[in-house]
Amino acid sequence: MLKRLAFILCLVPLCTYAQDDLLSELEEDQPETTQYTFATWKGTKVVNLQTNELPGKGTLQYTILHRFGAFNDDFFYNFMGLDNAQVRLTLDYSPTPWLNLGAGHTGFRKTYDVFAKYRLLRQSKGSVNMPVSVTGFSSAYYSALRIDDGIERGFGRRMSYVHELIIARKFSQNFSAQIVPTLIHSNLVERTADNNTQIAIGLAARYKITPMHAITVEWVPVLNPNQYPNFEADPLALPADVPFQNFSNALSIGIDIETGGHVFQLFVTNARGVAEPYAFAQNTGSWLDGDLHFGFNISRVFTMVR
Repeated sequence: MLKRLAFILCLVPLCTYAQDDLLSELEEDQPETTQYTFATWKGTKVVNLQTNELPGKGTLQYTILHRFGAFNDDFFYNFMGLDNAQVRLTLDYSPTPWLNLGAGHTGFRKTYDVFAKYRLLRQSKGSVNMPVSVTGFSSAYYSALRIDDGIERGFGRRMSYVHELIIARKFSQNFSAQIVPTLIHSNLVERTADNNTQIAIGLAARYKITPMHAITVEWVPVLNPNQYPNFEADPLALPADVPFQNFSNALSIGIDIETGGHVFQLFVTNARGVAEPYAFAQNTGSWLDGDLHFGFNISRVFTMVR
């Protein structure tokens, strides 16, 4: 009996070592999980630029984008800019986690638009180490504004298009930034010398100051800007003699406020046009001239499919 007990005690350390080795091998074989980055931005737009964020699958989003009249345009006479306000309404839906589809209407130039936003890459760490999120955005715009200038303006000539490639990174819990190469194409331009296709490089950053508030800044320089007729400089000039003035790059500074199902964005911008083609490539406002607009974006999401 004593011999059997001694033999069993001798086997116990061997079994323990074997079990430890087996557990180590199992841990090594276990695949490392992928941890995706969430909430790089609080909403789907910075101010005028898109962000890399998409509403979740089965989510319907309704957005109101509002721009008051300019500070230097009889601001108080125009009821603090409200009489000259511009509004854009959009409705979008995500049928899958990587795709968002929507449509909108903008009072500026009576514009209707459709758009698609699609996730290409997502910032992550772990088994998949991706340093940035990459999202595409494509949209088409139709201007229904009545213009009687003798120029043929059929359906095709009233169309314009915007494509954005959003490259975003969340550097920390408080700081996010993105660069957005942007292509703007208009089928009809003011002059034959103007560029139908223009390229812009959007830059944006966000810094969280409280769990519910963040400061945002956005700048969209156009690399090959056009000019526009400045009739105010000389209203009596003949068309061939009308002076031209350069468009301005859109610059916006704001604050994001998260309130449950709402994301409320307040900002000041020199871009009066609410739709992308007008905010980026046809922006006449200037910070130096005080041609600034107080505005807000507000969104509400509804879960349609769980």
